[in-house]
Amino acid sequence: MKYLFIDASENKTFIQTGNPENFRFFEFDTRRNLGARITSLVDSALEEVSIRKSELELYAVCTGPGSLTGLRVANSFLRTSSFVADKPLIGVDLFSWAAMTLKASGLSEEVRIMAPTLIDKAFALVVDLSRNLDNFIPQPELINDRQPAKGLKNFGIRWQSEGIEAVSPSPQVLHQMIQSRQIRPKNDFSETLKVLPFYIIPSQAERKLQEKEC
Repeated sequence: MKYLFIDASENKTFIQTGNPENFRFFEFDTRRNLGARITSLVDSALEEVSIRKSELELYAVCTGPGSLTGLRVANSFLRTSSFVADKPLIGVDLFSWAAMTLKASGLSEEVRIMAPTLIDKAFALVVDLSRNLDNFIPQPELINDRQPAKGLKNFGIRWQSEGIEAVSPSPQVLHQMIQSRQIRPKNDFSETLKVLPFYIIPSQAERKLQEKEC
């Protein structure tokens, strides 16, 4: 299956393209200008792997947690692309991707996965890696600090701190998840609209408004 995936949850944008035999992972510094560059970045990535847009069979988008602007731009671009091409769109949240990455590394115990927000809080999720994660639906909670939990191995998604080890979601794991269809596709427009940011880190404007109200 030939696919296109975009993760714009951070200042960097990650694009992955693939087919059943192999995949390519790209990293771009798109701080504050993803909207102006997303089309050219996708064209460049597809050209690198000699895949035409008409050959794409599946679109996939990171649904967070992450920056509101980046997630919104990538989601809008891929929702439109999938609708115009009449191809399925799937959402990949970072908690599921990180959990599958940890499981693929050989861990088979209960762990805590965290993702920091911009207001010194964090999303946290405890997941048992000994279980089958094919139908895993993460339900993280927003906590008021970024302290590691005692008695568990703690991992931060592309982030680390004292007592918290960084985990970078693996492109190889993502490729396997997509090719094995471990993520349910959204096959019609009403379902496609549900592929929206999974969790949103408060924007700078929201954070300043909160500080003003306090």
